[in-house]
Amino acid sequence: MTEETPSAGEAAPSVLVVDDDSWTTRAVTAVLRDTDEFHVLDPVHCGEDAVEAYAAKRPDIVLMDVNMPPGMSGVDATKAIMDIDPDARVLLLTTVSPGPGIARGLEAGALAVVNKTAGDEELTSVVRAALQGDSPGLLRTLAEDIVISGDTIPEAPREAPQLTERELQLLAHLCRGSDYEEIAAAEFLTVHTVKSHARNLRIKLQAKNLAQLVVRSLQFKFYSPE
Repeated sequence: MTEETPSAGEAAPSVLVVDDDSWTTRAVTAVLRDTDEFHVLDPVHCGEDAVEAYAAKRPDIVLMDVNMPPGMSGVDATKAIMDIDPDARVLLLTTVSPGPGIARGLEAGALAVVNKTAGDEELTSVVRAALQGDSPGLLRTLAEDIVISGDTIPEAPREAPQLTERELQLLAHLCRGSDYEEIAAAEFLTVHTVKSHARNLRIKLQAKNLAQLVVRSLQFKFYSPE
């Protein structure tokens, strides 16, 4: 994937950072602003303000802390933002050790998880990738992080569908965060075919996006991190 910066006259993608810790918002905001690639909005520090800011400013990306006591959690704020705009792009911010709320945040519609202590390049790379849309590359270590977090995985919306052996293989690749090109090479398929299978898997498992596909895979025990 090529990394592009906004051309002259093109508005920079807008980013909203949400965290109850002002030190975290300062650090994340500074990293993103220093790239000169993003228009970073003034950060907010609670779920209620995040929803209000999203409704008013419609940022391209929201970096959302999962737990923000005592008010609205990041999970509930993500749900509210997705109600406002089903196409909203929300990335969950987590602590050093993935904590509770990851699975529920992804179930609410978040695209991926990024660690608050991630290096500058990792943080900006995740934001860039999310701006390009739903991508398997955003899923690396996600299944492991959900399991490590000890979070209660939400109940699946229905009984497990029947998947073919090929579908289970492709699902495992996606859960490991392999990109479409890597999966195509491993399975001797075209990238177009892999994307078609991924789309069909989302339909069969009732997943809004690829991150939710990982949650479904754990719910139905189609995939288990090694």
